[in-house]
Amino acid sequence: MDSRRAGVVTLLVLLGGLAGCGAVVEQAESLTGGDEHPFAGETVTVAVEGTDRERALVADGLAYWDHNASEYAGFDVEFRLVPVGAASENGTDVHLRFVETVGACGDTEFPAGCAPRIDASTGVDRPAAVEVRRGLADESTRLVVRHEVGHLLGLDHTDRPRDVMAHERDLATLSQPNATERANPWNDSTLTVALGGAGEERDRYRAELDYALEYVREGGDGAVPADVSVRVVESETADITVSRVSADDCTAGEGSCLFLEGTDPDQDGAIERYTSAEIRLVGLDTDAASWHIAFQLVDTFHTGDDPDRLDDADTRERRGAWHG
Repeated sequence: MDSRRAGVVTLLVLLGGLAGCGAVVEQAESLTGGDEHPFAGETVTVAVEGTDRERALVADGLAYWDHNASEYAGFDVEFRLVPVGAASENGTDVHLRFVETVGACGDTEFPAGCAPRIDASTGVDRPAAVEVRRGLADESTRLVVRHEVGHLLGLDHTDRPRDVMAHERDLATLSQPNATERANPWNDSTLTVALGGAGEERDRYRAELDYALEYVREGGDGAVPADVSVRVVESETADITVSRVSADDCTAGEGSCLFLEGTDPDQDGAIERYTSAEIRLVGLDTDAASWHIAFQLVDTFHTGDDPDRLDDADTRERRGAWHG
């Protein structure tokens, strides 16, 4: 039996820059001094550099601290958004801007936000500068704003409320196209392929792999994007690995199975980008391997073209020269 696609995907929820929900930049130099927090009992003005949607989300995040600063920071504070265009005339206490990439922020890699931690000893150099990564989903943006404003109020990553001030949180991006909606859902256009095993049998399967990859390099009858290239490597960290097994739960008989891993940054339960794949050849004779490798590899692309040369090959052709 030919199992064209078996197994399922593994969702890796976090993607690089979304792994942290903000970092603290400690200000060691005393700027104003004093016995109490410089924002204590104040109406703190905030200028937002962002879209109308982003400004509204900031307002939501600030409202959290209007109601909770007394409990967690130990003093009352009120935040007020400065109207668009008025910040440069009136001056502000805080300047919050949305950016594509948050700059260096302490020792945190790929932060989603950054703000100075302000307390009575540090004072504040007004306006305090805050950065928030744009492109996050609404609730994740609100969380980052709450977290960074918590730093402005003197809180660090070990302080309450833990659901706001924890150093690392799962954050979702805005909705993104799923892998199945992308012609090339891989992160790169150059893919590496590794073949497991050793010895004479491996050499026979290597010839089948080369035959299948020749078909892929030629475009797979339109199913492979034109800018995609593939090359064989001797590495366990290849994008795609081809493994030979005598039996596997993924199929009831002879066939092949495709297992995909990828990222789900918008947390919708579907992979948006593939990061690795494994093609398992289950109980197959050597001469049937090339068709299965080609079919499963081509199946990782989604151009909308369905290669007849693969689909229409009968059992005999799949064990012979189906390509060429």
